[in-house]
Amino acid sequence: MNKFFPSFLFIFGAISLSAQDIYDYKHSHAYARYLLQSQQYALAAEEYERLIFFRPDNDTLRADLLRTYRKGNTPERGLEQWAKWQLEPKPKTRLLYTEYSKLLLRGGFPDRARTLVTTSDMFDSTQLRRTVLYANMLEQKWPEARQSIESIPVAEKISRRADLEKLIKRGERSKKKNPWVATALSVPVPGLGKVYAGEWKDGIISLLFVGINTWQAYRRFDKEGTDTFWGWIHGGFAIGFYTGNLYGSHKAARRQNQKKFNRLQHDTESLVFPVLD
Repeated sequence: MNKFFPSFLFIFGAISLSAQDIYDYKHSHAYARYLLQSQQYALAAEEYERLIFFRPDNDTLRADLLRTYRKGNTPERGLEQWAKWQLEPKPKTRLLYTEYSKLLLRGGFPDRARTLVTTSDMFDSTQLRRTVLYANMLEQKWPEARQSIESIPVAEKISRRADLEKLIKRGERSKKKNPWVATALSVPVPGLGKVYAGEWKDGIISLLFVGINTWQAYRRFDKEGTDTFWGWIHGGFAIGFYTGNLYGSHKAARRQNQKKFNRLQHDTESLVFPVLD
């Protein structure tokens, strides 16, 4: 048995060293990239955080960590991490600033992303033009978005350009309803403001409720005089429905504007966020 004992120690040691090698930087980095590419973003973030702990000055790792937060729908964590890095006196590369600008777009701060690229010398002209375009679209500044996309040369390949142009055109055609116009329209004709706002069913109901109660009140007063109980009841209903109709018309216009804004915002995010990479 003694003659096999050294061999046993050698094999056991080799296996142990091999097992330890999978935790070295090379293997850990490869594993982190695999998790990122396979869209296991939460696990990838944990792995990158561990790698950065050992190599805090590696901006490639830090950019990849921000990317996992952005693509994993947790941009707020990336922005918190960036704020911590800002407290450090370490210089940051263009790679890291580029990912930070995308994180701002994804995190709901397109105005900050626009300011960053237009005031910093960390971005080239291509990055600047695209970031300004995406920021304008996310803020639904459609005339500015039109100017932005027209400033990008056709020779400069931009992902899904035709779809971006189509969405900008749709945004330019989208007109807001004026709540005060809706209110004014409902003064002479109850419910007309709701029809203007696009809620024609509610408009018809408002017209019927106000019209029927006004007619009933008129009939009661005409037949029974001012002392009629039901005349005042119907009159009160008519006034109440009429007043509510004015407020409802104003609110309907605002509600339809918000719905239109939300639909455009959803479609913009669905188009812009995937083309950031």
